[in-house]
Amino acid sequence: MGQSRTKMLRTLLLTSLLHISMGYDKVFLEQKQALSMLKRTRRANKGLLEEVRKGNLERECLEEICSYEEAREALESDVQTDLFWSQYTVCNHQRKPISLLKECLKGDCVQDQGQNYRGTISVTKSGIECQYWSSKFPHRPEFNVTTYPNANLIENYCRNPNNHSLGPWCYTRNPVVRKEECAIPVCGKNWTTVPVTPRLHLQDTAPPPQQQQQQPCVPDKGLLYTGTLSVTLSGAQCLPWNSEAARQLSHRTHFLPSVNLVQNYCRNPDDDDEGVWCYIDHPNMTHDYCDLNYCESFLNYADDVVEDQIGGRTTTVEHRTHFDPKTFGEGESECGIRPLFEKKKIADNTEHQLLESYLSGRIVKGSDADLGSAPWQVMLFRKSPQELLCGASLISNRWVLTAAHCIFYPPWDKNFTTDDLLVRIGKHNRKIYEKTMEKIVLLDKIIIHPKYNWKENLDRDIALLRLKKPVAFSDYIKPVCLPTKEIVQSLLLSGYKGRVTGWGNLFETWSSRSSALPNVLQQVNLPIVDRETCKASTSIKVTDNMFCAGYSPEDTMRGDACEGDSGGPFVMKHPTLERWFQVGIVSWGEGCDRDGKYGFYTHVFRLRKWMQKCIEKHGL
Repeated sequence: MGQSRTKMLRTLLLTSLLHISMGYDKVFLEQKQALSMLKRTRRANKGLLEEVRKGNLERECLEEICSYEEAREALESDVQTDLFWSQYTVCNHQRKPISLLKECLKGDCVQDQGQNYRGTISVTKSGIECQYWSSKFPHRPEFNVTTYPNANLIENYCRNPNNHSLGPWCYTRNPVVRKEECAIPVCGKNWTTVPVTPRLHLQDTAPPPQQQQQQPCVPDKGLLYTGTLSVTLSGAQCLPWNSEAARQLSHRTHFLPSVNLVQNYCRNPDDDDEGVWCYIDHPNMTHDYCDLNYCESFLNYADDVVEDQIGGRTTTVEHRTHFDPKTFGEGESECGIRPLFEKKKIADNTEHQLLESYLSGRIVKGSDADLGSAPWQVMLFRKSPQELLCGASLISNRWVLTAAHCIFYPPWDKNFTTDDLLVRIGKHNRKIYEKTMEKIVLLDKIIIHPKYNWKENLDRDIALLRLKKPVAFSDYIKPVCLPTKEIVQSLLLSGYKGRVTGWGNLFETWSSRSSALPNVLQQVNLPIVDRETCKASTSIKVTDNMFCAGYSPEDTMRGDACEGDSGGPFVMKHPTLERWFQVGIVSWGEGCDRDGKYGFYTHVFRLRKWMQKCIEKHGL
């Protein structure tokens, strides 16, 4: 047994010696191979959560005090090292016990001012939801992912990019509260950075639900309302319907005979989509709306029209005028017909996309518009400093339509008057004065919808601008048509495409440099999105005074309106009438051309009656 074992060992030894002698030149690696081997060994640390790298980092920086270079060697990434180092410099002095240091580095609690915090709390100390760091609505943030790349400004989580003494904070979703601190747990303590202080809301002082009388919503925008409300939203007292002042204001106005106008009670005698209203004694307003809880309603477009009218396919439809030329001005009879296209029976480069979408049932990623293809496009321009503010649209030779937030939006310090603004009509090239094409016109009246809701969701985001003098029409200046109910029902359908034009940013950017702006007018054709998808895409309340449009993430085509396009028109071409109608106003969106997000537009037809009343009052 012993001899066999000795013999076996000798055999193994001889075999080993033979292998070494045959491969002598391979026993020691060449320098390149050796370095390669070392590199491969160290690359086993790849990945922040891998055990080898984690061990290196813990050994270098937790068990001992490390330098930036040592952390960089362990992490093998400049980005990861910068993120780690911003936390490590805050947490480093809290080394004992080591569990507290690890807790600090994990980022779920705050050390000092909280630059280490990486948690997911996204409400302020008073309970307001945080605004997304990547969003400019409702507040324009000076701290963002571009200017502060190492501050971990992700989602809408509370952070402290500016070393605020009270710890992490955020911009809020409340337009009247720009930013507020968050109550974040302090590492190793039983308290938070700031105390929780819930705001007292009006509903907090109301009686419990069981003590409240359930108020049913008012259907049909108050057509059948017979209540005694006689005070408007602005607090004005209604004028009696049979008073001399009311009779003068209602001269030549057609009221529904079925609506009984009693005393000075709010009523809806003209089927106004805004609901009940009354005449008031006011220097700048003839009427105002009253505050009722209306049932939500929206036009059941396809259900309300016969099949051959969908997409404007009927051949019996005619264009009708609805405004009084004395107050509205000229242009309604010839609206929506472009001298360089429809007049010459020529199609522009992309209008076939719109017509195909009908038959089949901001501008990001848009294209240069053909010269004269949007003769109703208006540039709303600030006098000082001279800059493009918004888009707008010409609806007659005396009136321009735009978004209310272009004129008045306190979170962005907007509160413009006629002295601040002018309009440039007939423009194509943003950068130059086009002497033979454009007209520069001053304003003498700005009218914002009285129920414009800038504090919550930009509901009724609409404003009328009266020109100081009528503008002359040309090949490059022509008004767009305003829609009727029949036009809206036949065209404003899910999947049908409309067109947005403007000089807004070509891509989403935090920079104010003009490199993001196009030289010439841009256009993009966008499909209308069904109402439920619109609502599901945002946490902002969507009302029936809005619609949304854009491409879904699954679509191969892309495009959106962007900053600078606000106030501009969303138009559609009626294939039978051969006229363009403005069905929307560019209102708001969350970013530009983001997956799963859509652009929201003011529903022009919904607010048409308000427009008519304002123009009748202020057009003389």
